[in-house]
Amino acid sequence: MKLNLRDRKKIKYIFFSLGILIFSYGQIVKNMFFLSMGMFIVWLASMIFSMESVREKIVYFLFQISFFTFLISRPFIGSIEGSQWWLNSEQSLNNYYFAFSVVMLSQIGLFVGGLVSEKMIYNKKNIVDNKREEFRCVLQNVSMIIFYVTIIFFFLQESEKLFYMIEKNYVIYYTGFHSKLPGIVHTIASFMKYSLCIFLATLPSKRKAFFPLALFQLSSIPQFIIGVRNPFVLNGLFIITYYVIRDYLKDESKWIGKIEKILLIVCIPAGIIVMYLHSFIRSGGNIKGGNIFLMIKNFFYSQGVTFDVLAIGYGWKGNLPERPFRNYTFGGFIDYIVHGRIGQALWGTEPLPTTNCYTNGRLSNNLSHNLAYVQNQQSYLEGHGWGSSFMLENYIDFGYIGVLIFSVILGILLIKMVKHSWKNSFANTIILVSLMNLYFIPRAEATGWLVFIITLQFWICMLGNYMLTWLVRKYFPIIKDKSKDKE
Repeated sequence: MKLNLRDRKKIKYIFFSLGILIFSYGQIVKNMFFLSMGMFIVWLASMIFSMESVREKIVYFLFQISFFTFLISRPFIGSIEGSQWWLNSEQSLNNYYFAFSVVMLSQIGLFVGGLVSEKMIYNKKNIVDNKREEFRCVLQNVSMIIFYVTIIFFFLQESEKLFYMIEKNYVIYYTGFHSKLPGIVHTIASFMKYSLCIFLATLPSKRKAFFPLALFQLSSIPQFIIGVRNPFVLNGLFIITYYVIRDYLKDESKWIGKIEKILLIVCIPAGIIVMYLHSFIRSGGNIKGGNIFLMIKNFFYSQGVTFDVLAIGYGWKGNLPERPFRNYTFGGFIDYIVHGRIGQALWGTEPLPTTNCYTNGRLSNNLSHNLAYVQNQQSYLEGHGWGSSFMLENYIDFGYIGVLIFSVILGILLIKMVKHSWKNSFANTIILVSLMNLYFIPRAEATGWLVFIITLQFWICMLGNYMLTWLVRKYFPIIKDKSKDKE
């Protein structure tokens, strides 16, 4: 018997309630299996919710995939296999009970936030403003040209890292690499991502967007060769998100056609296997092969180490550096203001290094640096680290209530990012730049994906693009938009 839409929507509430009941029982009897299963079932409720309309909830959907990969996969797989997976990190059971609690609390917050956002009314009026449309068309071409110029500098910047790392272990990159290129090269290179997002925010045709997006994915290859996987994965997720959003907006051309679906079906499992093998290659270890399903399972289990980080962070929270105004949730904002150009001019502070060092380990508001430093100073200074997690930072700064509130707000934003009018190029740019790092926060800084909003590079790039667009319109009015070419 086929379920109607209303009945299908009830399923998520059944899973949500069942997961909470199983998890609560696990808390009472202190049983890892029930805790893991309850947490997983609540996550399934969020996945069911996101798949009710996956195109308009694509950001929420991919974020939940990332959440599972980094935070749920290890306890879930370990519990299914019946192993004592929690013994590997040598943390007390209380630390793991904390990890279960904050992950569950965050999942509840994300689920509630998603439901709240779904009920919101969004203004989708399609009002055509000829002047705004003309400006958008010129901005599209200006930003595209700037992107092509700045990506040359970006490849130059990345090539320096690649040449430096020849015949070196990848951890050396975090301790020994110091760029010798002029500062202007790095400044111009930093405009690459912003100019790309400005271009994409103008909603170019599929044909016009293809090559810039292909170049953007290729720009992550140098770091991938070095051993840094995050840019490669995040760039790929960004491209997938953009294609789905444009398909959701129902442009004249179909963005997710048969070719794109085939590529996704083939590339996703292939990419997981490549990521799994890459972790052995970069560390110089022996590759542990096996069948495809075993490698995929091992990949998720290995990436789930962030769940251990929650336990480690809870155990070592009392050893973290104590400073006035210490805050990890907004650490990126604080460090940029205090140690950036503003702080250097007003208070004579020194800029923070980019490597693993004493300054970052003790004086920054970056939890991944602070935690790795106090937990194992020698290992940290040799280039190793644990990473962080948005909920660990929320808890250290604001307690359990902070985890819940942040997760509810995040759940609302994950839906709202797609379900807005997409008629304002400036607002679109903010959303697109945010999406470049958003999926990584289950194992990274809570608000690191938003720090760009206060950076000089972002505003210089924005103002530069908009001013050039104004000048082109004023002095070269004969230039026509070519973005409406036939597909």
